[in-house]
Amino acid sequence: MTSLRAFAAPLLAAGLVLTACGEESGSTETSAEGAEFPTESIRLIVPYTAGGPTDIAARSLASYLEEELGETVVVENLPGASGATAYQQLIAAEADGHTLSMTALPTAVLNYLVNDVGYTREDFVPIGVATQVPSALLVPGDSPHQDLESLFEAARADPGSVTVATPGATNTHAAETQRITELYDVPLTVVPFEGGSEVKTALLGGNVTAGFTNMSQDMLPSLESGELRALAVGTEEQLDYVDAPTFTELGYPELTQSTTTFGVIAPAGTPDEVVQELEDAMRSATEDPEVVEALDPNYVPEEFIGSEGLEELFVDVEETFGDVLGG
Repeated sequence: MTSLRAFAAPLLAAGLVLTACGEESGSTETSAEGAEFPTESIRLIVPYTAGGPTDIAARSLASYLEEELGETVVVENLPGASGATAYQQLIAAEADGHTLSMTALPTAVLNYLVNDVGYTREDFVPIGVATQVPSALLVPGDSPHQDLESLFEAARADPGSVTVATPGATNTHAAETQRITELYDVPLTVVPFEGGSEVKTALLGGNVTAGFTNMSQDMLPSLESGELRALAVGTEEQLDYVDAPTFTELGYPELTQSTTTFGVIAPAGTPDEVVQELEDAMRSATEDPEVVEALDPNYVPEEFIGSEGLEELFVDVEETFGDVLGG
């Protein structure tokens, strides 16, 4: 792929020619299209604490983008309010491409559907997708429920008795658990925790009946050892690294919306040419073998999802969960 800096060079040269012409005619205006991007360091906000999947994706991308764009990319963790703290900082920044944020869908959308957080998707410009991490419904290895139907039958027989741990109250997994109850009359009780590691701890300690969470790198060893078992995965097709059928195969075709998408967004109003340059840089990053290895090949989409595709995911989440959450 042609270097973005190589692509930017002719544009800069053209801008210098235009400037010279303007000086000869007595004008000091510079064409906006001739402006170079970036002209300063880029701030990449992470809405969560360091060490999680969003942070890992951000730091893997940042090192590549620095080389591709020729400016420092500073990763800044701003956790709080399920991402709202970071997004509020983002939309308050100048819309010139020098302030970006990681985002996690559906959580980002669910947050503004449920709460007054001062933003909606109209305040963002999607850039592209870094990774997508599927989810699964898990039980402890010694659970009496050997399959999904056994768990659901227990819930129907004794409403409220089957507790499902989720990594948050306003996120993909909590909302999808609510959809199971509403769409299929399976009365599950959501028990929210602060993150996936807390869900795993609750499962291993026998404090909940089941857990609905990401199949991220930190969960897989417990599945491989047999400490945890996956009853179903929330993807359209089976995963080659998780031994479990899909909800669709088990007769629950609606339950395909729990995958967490980690992407990059900019403030609304960011110039189209800047968005395009950032999108091209992300596409190049997700095709680089070293970046893919750092992100984990299990989670990098086979085909890059750019600005338009990420925008469609925002809309899909609103349409899927809006009624369930009263939005």
